[in-house]
Amino acid sequence: MHKAATAERQTTKGKVTYMLQQSRRLAVAALAAFLAACGSGSNGTMSVHLVDGPGSAAYTGVKIEVLEVSIHSDAKGWITLCSPREVIDLLTLTRGADKTLCDGVGLPVGHYGQMRLLLGEHNSVVLPDGSEESLKVPSGQQSGVKLDVSFDVALNTTKDVFIDFDAHKSVFVHETGNGKWMLRPVVRAYDKVVTGAILGTLTDDLSPAHALPGVTVTAQVVDASGPNVVRTTTTDAAGKYTLDLLPVDGTYYVVAQPVLSQPVAGAVVFHAEASGTTTITAAAPVATQNLAFASAGTSFGSLGGTVQPPLGANEADVVSVLQVLPAGQGGALQPFIVRLAAGSYVAGVETFALDDLPFGDYSLVVTRQGEDTSGNATFTSASAVAVIFNASTTTLVLAAP
Repeated sequence: MHKAATAERQTTKGKVTYMLQQSRRLAVAALAAFLAACGSGSNGTMSVHLVDGPGSAAYTGVKIEVLEVSIHSDAKGWITLCSPREVIDLLTLTRGADKTLCDGVGLPVGHYGQMRLLLGEHNSVVLPDGSEESLKVPSGQQSGVKLDVSFDVALNTTKDVFIDFDAHKSVFVHETGNGKWMLRPVVRAYDKVVTGAILGTLTDDLSPAHALPGVTVTAQVVDASGPNVVRTTTTDAAGKYTLDLLPVDGTYYVVAQPVLSQPVAGAVVFHAEASGTTTITAAAPVATQNLAFASAGTSFGSLGGTVQPPLGANEADVVSVLQVLPAGQGGALQPFIVRLAAGSYVAGVETFALDDLPFGDYSLVVTRQGEDTSGNATFTSASAVAVIFNASTTTLVLAAP
């Protein structure tokens, strides 16, 4: 009798415990649902992806360690979107490839005016021989790589943001106290829903035409200050290209100056070409521009020289080569950027080199990037002129700003 009563009490106690546990679970679930409902009533979401343009013959990989992605508004201050803590090779993110950093993160409704990538210590450049050198990042590891943006997050919508990390304009040879390679990031951020694309095929002008693979192609805008490269890509094996993530309601020119390497004969160089104007709109976000190029034969040479005074410890120089071209068949003549080169600072001397340029007149613009006391990027520039008239190197001194 005593044993039966004890067993019954234990059974009753077990039922009560089970009921209490179920009640707690239901209460927790109800609270979570309530909080989620409250959050969704004032939130949108944001996903952030990383992309890149083509690199340089000076390196075969650019690896950056992304620790944190954050976004800022005047109303909310800095908000951490995600903490990837991952090393990413930027040169794998070309021709439409991207890396998702933050996926569908809840974000309060409102306007956001700045983003930030906080980088770690494991940044490096992979050289053609397979060796790796450390990359110094002047501010990315302290205050973060900052991007000016203008994003409005709306209720119950997803903002798809793509960060274009342009390695070709960001990696420099620069002797420093802990290495000779420096990363001075050139980055832009786009809301994909308000971007479009220009696509097409590059060929030579022979009959029948031949595709031109591996050619660097740029989308440029031209205003009172001159041409500016907005997006860069390379053609595939069939000579096809896609310049995506172009902000809509913009007018662009497609520009290229093909150089094809031959294992025995050396380089095959073509004259630069620019398309006519191409306007991307929300109603017509995709356009086509095909270009055909004439061979320069053996009429090409090189540009090289020094930049004085040389850049400082936390500065970087990019040399742009401009040539006056017709904008499309019979279009008006105007300058376009046909080549870019980074300044190389070794043993107290800064040099630059640009190979395989067809004979002709060129303008050179050296743009020096630094930073202000708040860690924001600053840009100054100076220009010079040059003429290539024989198959050798034209040497000149660029006076830096």
